[in-house]
Amino acid sequence: MHPRLELLHQAPATTAARDAPPLLFVHGAFCGAWCWRENFMPWFARQGYDCWALSLEGHGGSEGRDYLAAIGVDDYVRNLDTTLKQLPAAPVMVGHSMGGFVAQQYLSRHKLPGAALLASVPPGGLASSSLRLLTQAPALFLKLNMYQHGLYDPEFVELKDMLLSPDAPESAVELLISRCQQESQRALMDMTLVNPLANRPLAKMPALVLGAAEDKLVGPEDVVATARRLDVAADILPHLGHMMMLDTRWESAAEWLASWLERQFPEDWNQALSA
Repeated sequence: MHPRLELLHQAPATTAARDAPPLLFVHGAFCGAWCWRENFMPWFARQGYDCWALSLEGHGGSEGRDYLAAIGVDDYVRNLDTTLKQLPAAPVMVGHSMGGFVAQQYLSRHKLPGAALLASVPPGGLASSSLRLLTQAPALFLKLNMYQHGLYDPEFVELKDMLLSPDAPESAVELLISRCQQESQRALMDMTLVNPLANRPLAKMPALVLGAAEDKLVGPEDVVATARRLDVAADILPHLGHMMMLDTRWESAAEWLASWLERQFPEDWNQALSA
């Protein structure tokens, strides 16, 4: 039996509806679909896109909080499979951080019209990020692990420094403080103990890989590794932290994604597809 999953929807503005695939936004660790509802979903709906955002099992308004620790990445992939069957058409998947890693696992078995990975956990998993944090920012590494085990609640300034740019609005930090949650320990282990030989090749498809210059969790080398797997160039946006959809300059990320979407799915793309 499938768990009940929270699926947010924002229809395109009727005057601007596009002939393009819907967008399915997939959140990262410690989050839920709510992180997309603040800025990205209404912005892309105004651009004419049919927007959907999933809360993975155990996150947001989805079932599974009571057994969160036992949920693995394969369960999150099944969540995607279940959700895609509910959408009106195959979407472009927009995955952030852990959501980008889950998207890669899904795309190793299925093909979609396109994928955009934002500050994604790379194909090799969290090992390189963890090692970098341990050596370059040991205090941050310690606090992240303490938070995951319920031993520490980050303060306003610390959370801002960890996930956002220095001039991020207070409202964004307050939202993170009020809505962030613990992550599945099993999922974190799945993303840490990755066997690189088990990584399947991904089908050729339109893909965008975005990183953030001020991201303390996913470094440029991680972004490049993800881009290499998708056979595209990596783009690093300046003045943005890890939670780029909530940061001060979130519109720069949205505009970059929109520009890419317009190139992949011009107004007559459906006619060209069926020709």
